Amino acid sequence: MSTNQLLQDLPLFAMPIAVISFFSIGFIQYFQRIWSDAFEREGPSTRYRFGRRLILLFLSVGLGCFIHFGAMAYITNDSALLYHNWALFVLVLPLLYGGFNGLEVSLQSLTLLMIWYMHHAPNFWHPTTLLALAGFIALAVLLKRYHQYIMQHWWVGVLLAGILASLFWFTVPHVSMHLVMTTELKWEAVLMYTLMIAFVLGYWLRQYRDDKRTHELERLAEYEKGTYDTGYANHQAELQQLFTKTQAQNDTLTFATLDLDHFKQINDRFGRLAGNAVLIAVGETLKQLLTNANVEHQLYLTTGEEYNIVFPNQSAESVLPIIKGCWQAIRKQEFPYKQRNIAVTVSIGCTALQSDDTSINDIYKRADDALSKSKRSGRDTVTFDTQIISGADKSEKSLADYCYFSQGIYDITQDGHPKYYHELLLRTYDSLQKRWVLPDTFEIPAWMQIALLQEFMRHTQLHNFNINLTADQFQDIDIAEALAQFSESPEGPTNLTVEITALTDSQTTRRISARYRAAGIKILIDDVGSDNSFEMVRPSMAYINGFKFAMQNLRKTTSDSALRERVQFWRQIAKENQLSFILEGVETAEDLKMAQALSTPYVQGYYFDKPSAAEGLSQ
Repeated sequence: MSTNQLLQDLPLFAMPIAVISFFSIGFIQYFQRIWSDAFEREGPSTRYRFGRRLILLFLSVGLGCFIHFGAMAYITNDSALLYHNWALFVLVLPLLYGGFNGLEVSLQSLTLLMIWYMHHAPNFWHPTTLLALAGFIALAVLLKRYHQYIMQHWWVGVLLAGILASLFWFTVPHVSMHLVMTTELKWEAVLMYTLMIAFVLGYWLRQYRDDKRTHELERLAEYEKGTYDTGYANHQAELQQLFTKTQAQNDTLTFATLDLDHFKQINDRFGRLAGNAVLIAVGETLKQLLTNANVEHQLYLTTGEEYNIVFPNQSAESVLPIIKGCWQAIRKQEFPYKQRNIAVTVSIGCTALQSDDTSINDIYKRADDALSKSKRSGRDTVTFDTQIISGADKSEKSLADYCYFSQGIYDITQDGHPKYYHELLLRTYDSLQKRWVLPDTFEIPAWMQIALLQEFMRHTQLHNFNINLTADQFQDIDIAEALAQFSESPEGPTNLTVEITALTDSQTTRRISARYRAAGIKILIDDVGSDNSFEMVRPSMAYINGFKFAMQNLRKTTSDSALRERVQFWRQIAKENQLSFILEGVETAEDLKMAQALSTPYVQGYYFDKPSAAEGLSQ
């Protein structure tokens, strides 16, 4: 075909594809709405959901067959290709959705196989056709199993659509469905299907992801209204009724109240929606654990970050292992939000019904007192009445249970890239694993930090140190005073810097920084550009001494060019404000070259070393 002829035929080829694509977009939007009603929407009855699933079967199997048989019966020219491709699209679409049961999937699969057979009947048993059918089935299985991945990657969907269309159309016989299938016509059919899918998926996937994000934001925002199981006022009435019934029957009842530790820091650091996401995830974890325990219970979210669990007709001895299991599961889990995993701990207060209790408020008071003791004992603790039953071991740990590991910070402006600072990272010894691991809590007292630092100093000639402080530690004036006095003493380090990740308000930073500054201790904000945005950092910039940019936090979600732009931005902000700058996460020679090209003076990362104990200290 000549170029002129191709240009003349292009509008005739493109117009039908555009028309069918617009119809397909409308179809897929309607299919998506019905599917959401059937599988995602909360509240509808079983009968309503069943009706929606019947509609989905009709939309896929029924409409697909209608288009196919209509084109076969009434259209005998090349235009039939368009309708057969449309029928194929309608029948393949359900593969991108989950939730269907075995019967529904079987009906969808059998209809697809029937359409394949009708197009390939004259050469169905030919080895090439059977091989293509096997590939077609394998591709359908991939679409079904990895539909979530395809919804995130448009190009994968288009590529698979081209392969699927090729398997289908290039193996049809010379005469199929009253059409003479020349090689040129087969290419036209494959191209037509692929372009249609490219256009439809490009539009639909973007809207699908936007709808998902909107739904998630609405779900997180709604969570603040207390729409978890039953409302606060309702469950207060339920608990009083349960208390009265239990007393009348002379039965037992165990009550636990759970409170997430340092929850305000999560809201301040990641945003309120992140906090709501953690609350939802913790609630779902508790529900799953309690369901698996197969014990009668009621779970309530009260206000803020507090949960109540009531165990009717259960003694404390029987449910304390379950409560401790919930405590362990939360503290060992990380809860995802926007490409980040957020770790939390929980403090728990427990009590049981006593003979002299006159109302549910008596139980509440004892549980609150037990929770308060858990908080005072360092948090991440379970207390039954006045007895700590889990988590107390951390308050009893000795200095020998802890150790500072070091990862070097290197000066790449000097020949040989000498080590400039030690960043000290807290570790605790796990006797079961027989190795040093991350501690459950980093909030050790100041005297212990200083003792560990002195021990490390005895094993190294370089006495420049960065130590990490939590937000609570940074706000504590007693800790600031203790570190300042040690730094000013003859036994103190040459240089000391405190690193903070969770920012406090600028007024607290101003007040605390004055004491650190008087002692010559520098303040460094870690994780700028990832956990700490410029808007969060800017109010405190007058009171700090530098930034640390952690590239490893962004590698999975940021392209190399965008990552370089972020590093360059923060490097420039540091220069303009006469602040030091450390680039963390340098793992390759290319990372080092980028740091040098951006005139970054100090770097840290696996390219140089990994965290390890000082030579001579036990590992």
